[in-house]
Amino acid sequence: MRDTLRQLVALQQVDDELAGVEAEVSGLPGLRQAADADRAKAEETLAAARTRVEEVELARREQESELASTEERRKDREGKTAVVKTNEEYTALLAEIDGLKQSEGDLETAILEAMERVDEAREALSAAEDKAREVGARVDVLRKRLDAREQELTGEQARLTVARDEAAAKLPPDLLRTYQKVVERRRPGVAVVSTELCSGCRVGIPPQAFVNLISGKTIEVCGSCRRILIHKAMLSGEAVPVSAE
Repeated sequence: MRDTLRQLVALQQVDDELAGVEAEVSGLPGLRQAADADRAKAEETLAAARTRVEEVELARREQESELASTEERRKDREGKTAVVKTNEEYTALLAEIDGLKQSEGDLETAILEAMERVDEAREALSAAEDKAREVGARVDVLRKRLDAREQELTGEQARLTVARDEAAAKLPPDLLRTYQKVVERRRPGVAVVSTELCSGCRVGIPPQAFVNLISGKTIEVCGSCRRILIHKAMLSGEAVPVSAE
């Protein structure tokens, strides 16, 4: 019975390792998605920065074009002051010229402000480009590491699957079925105990069941969590206690 119980614990150890590998494998897609999301966010920020530069440069060019048109109108009106025939026409022309000069001043101020916005947008674009390159390089490195780790885990998964099959084959079919039913509900499926408490759920073990554990002649399960119970002395070279007292 000692050998059987040791083989059962060995199976559980393999199962625990295999579960850990499978959990890590199942987490890899999420890590890739998170990395890709970081890259996408950086690229989105970069695209927005490029759009902002285009918008502010277009606005500046439109203002410069409007300024040139306003200057041209003013010069045209100034040229007409020498040929107007009445004082009313002359006065109206001067008022129009003054208005155009005011518009020119306003546009020049607006253009200066637009140039500042262009500079700011270009600085933001440069920062976004640097960030996108940094994130892209980091994501590329991370993806390569994840790919390499996935290959390692695939090999480890295959090795552990073989080891599990070998360990399971050494157990009596009834005990294996009992163990598999337990681990389908909870892990670990085996609770190694040294006192009259289940190490899995901390619920007391009935005295007779504990005596049976010490004897090692029967398989006992916890009445609460249904884990298979094994006294630790059955797994080592320790002397088995003669009683539960």
